[in-house]
Amino acid sequence: MKLTLETMPLSTNAMYRGGRRYLTDAAKANKESLGWEAKQQWRKKPLKCPVELVIDIWWPNERRHDVDNIKGLLDAFTGILYDDDSQIWSLQIRKWVDKNRPRVEIIVYPSPT
Repeated sequence: MKLTLETMPLSTNAMYRGGRRYLTDAAKANKESLGWEAKQQWRKKPLKCPVELVIDIWWPNERRHDVDNIKGLLDAFTGILYDDDSQIWSLQIRKWVDKNRPRVEIIVYPSPT
């Protein structure tokens, strides 16, 4: 199933304070917004099996964006797409630029493993 989210994930650097111990208020709000958008499109129960994700992130500009700064995005789907992000067995992340419509597109597959 494919989901399209309009909320862009925060970078991992912007998520924590206190040496990666506490989520910032912005990170909490971002996680809630991402989760809410996913819930509106994912009408099933969370998957219990291993999952594979393909994530396309369409950034609004060509600034440097690290593809591995998506921890908050994966955490936001816990309890919605899957029970825990430890169920992710395969993860493909691609980045693109769309100045008119930045977004995150996620394809979720039950893993055959």
